[in-house]
Amino acid sequence: MTPIRTASLAISTLLALAAQASAQITPGNLVVVRVGDGAAALSNAAQPVFLDEFTTAGTFVQTIAMPTVANGANLPITNSGTATSEGFVTLSTDGRYLVTVGYGTTVGTASVASTTSTAAPRVISRISLDGTIDTSTAIDTLFSGNNIRSAATDDGTQFWAAGGNSGVVYTTLGALGGTSLNTVAPTNLRLVNVSGGQLYCTSGSGSTRGVISVGTGLPTTAGQTLTLLPGFPTASASPYDFFQADANTFYVADDRTNGLGGIQKWELVAGTWTLSYTLATNATTGCRGLSGQVNNGLTTLFATTTTTPLNELVTVTDTGATSTFTSLATAGTNTVLRGLRFVNVPHSITFAGTGSPTTVGVPSIAPSNGLPVIGNTSFAIGAGNLVPNGFAFGLLGIGNLGAGVPVLGAPATVQIYVTPLATLLILADNLGAGSVPFGIPAVNALAGLPIPSQIVAIDLGMVEPAPIGTSVGMQINVGF
Repeated sequence: MTPIRTASLAISTLLALAAQASAQITPGNLVVVRVGDGAAALSNAAQPVFLDEFTTAGTFVQTIAMPTVANGANLPITNSGTATSEGFVTLSTDGRYLVTVGYGTTVGTASVASTTSTAAPRVISRISLDGTIDTSTAIDTLFSGNNIRSAATDDGTQFWAAGGNSGVVYTTLGALGGTSLNTVAPTNLRLVNVSGGQLYCTSGSGSTRGVISVGTGLPTTAGQTLTLLPGFPTASASPYDFFQADANTFYVADDRTNGLGGIQKWELVAGTWTLSYTLATNATTGCRGLSGQVNNGLTTLFATTTTTPLNELVTVTDTGATSTFTSLATAGTNTVLRGLRFVNVPHSITFAGTGSPTTVGVPSIAPSNGLPVIGNTSFAIGAGNLVPNGFAFGLLGIGNLGAGVPVLGAPATVQIYVTPLATLLILADNLGAGSVPFGIPAVNALAGLPIPSQIVAIDLGMVEPAPIGTSVGMQINVGF
């Protein structure tokens, strides 16, 4: 029998369990792709790849080494030491995985970007926030003789990749091969990512020189049309990574070093994207990697620069065209910093299952007092349609809602969807409503924590031996 716990004790229980399985990569930090181990000068040969984690203040946290040898289904993943257009990293839409790409061949393979994809499969690596690396996804016929540059995913099971040829390529976790979604130019692409439920990419070739939509939504079949967003340039620009701050604002990294490169701010005005201004560390420095976060309407950006021989990780808060940059880190000798991501784990609330009524109706469940994000100490779980002045229990667990389990002696429609680690007492008011505070502490390890919940209402007016009614299940995923 699961004991009845107070809200504070429930929080303590969940915190303890979260600590046991805390993410190795901390939400709220930056993850940067570093190519080269510093031992030898970078060349066009295959180099080892590392993920370096920093705080947003530039404090080094840890390094995760990507595999350089095959291990079962997992392939090695390396990058060229001199190909500046590759080595990007993206974050899955659900915030659970980082994704980077490379070549499934050993360190030292000469001119690795020009190898055939049969000899050196192009590899998509999925890195969980707990540090687990999966390099079992490979493309063995496309991107041949040219770079693979980036890949994106919504949920870690399907991927879209881009590179020097083959257009946008779709594949799935563990697959060998892929499908080119477009064969009509542009097929020479740079960064691909998902934003706001839409797949986008960038290109610096031909007459498409900005952010490009790929079909509609998240396409998976051939024959897609790539459309340059209206207002973006058709010549000269050299766009790489991008960050969409909101529906009307894109930031785009441009690597030109002629006074036009840096981080461009594009805003949607009357249906056309307009360049508002460009943020740059100086007139001769561009940017390639780009990520960001928005807090209270203020956008903070993080980027990797084109500076040679040692490039930098920099940050700038956009307060206008004259915003100043701060250097957070500099690449070590014989290494280069390429793509990066701010690890932002989004919150979510979903519902599943069916409710079962008491004599006053089906109990309801809902979030209360704001969003389930770390630091919201006022967050609560609310219940409605309870017996006035009666009571109910809130069930909380860790993981996902399960299949419904019947309760002996209860009505046949009762289904329990939560394996409870805590049971919280809820007292109903004279309108049959109640809530229990479940404040979420400012502990980064809680970001991404899945918490299934459900209301079990007691109604002594029912004739069943177990006089209960139940709400649907509510799945909470804690955000950062």
